[in-house]
Amino acid sequence: MSETVNDLLMDLLSRDTHRVWSAACAVNVLRDPPALTTLAEHLPEIERATEDLGGGLFPNNERLRQAIYTLRAQRDGLCRCWLYPEFLTYAPLKEQEAGDVTVLSSDPPDWHMDYHCRCAHCGTEYKVEQREGHLTWWKWLKLGDGAS
Repeated sequence: MSETVNDLLMDLLSRDTHRVWSAACAVNVLRDPPALTTLAEHLPEIERATEDLGGGLFPNNERLRQAIYTLRAQRDGLCRCWLYPEFLTYAPLKEQEAGDVTVLSSDPPDWHMDYHCRCAHCGTEYKVEQREGHLTWWKWLKLGDGAS
């Protein structure tokens, strides 16, 4: 196990709120399938060791839930895009920069943006609605019958 993966695992198992939250955030942006697979092998331990992290307007434990879903998707062989409708934090332009989606079109900005995106891995297409409240968030709606 690489030092980085081992460090993430140790942080996730630490029960230290800051370390768990930091590691969860790192897992959520990790795009290294072997590293994710290694971490996913420890999901039962991670799930036992983690606890509610509390939070403010956007609970910190949502980042942990997202990390656990990311590892489950890797373990179960699901495309990363499967996660998009589950969480409000996936920004289409950032996902495009990471090489995971192609933004096919976007509506002109007014108080929100709408995007039409295609997963670069499985071809599933999404309508994505950008909204704002206390923070900017995105709602991903799967289009058609594409498998994710």
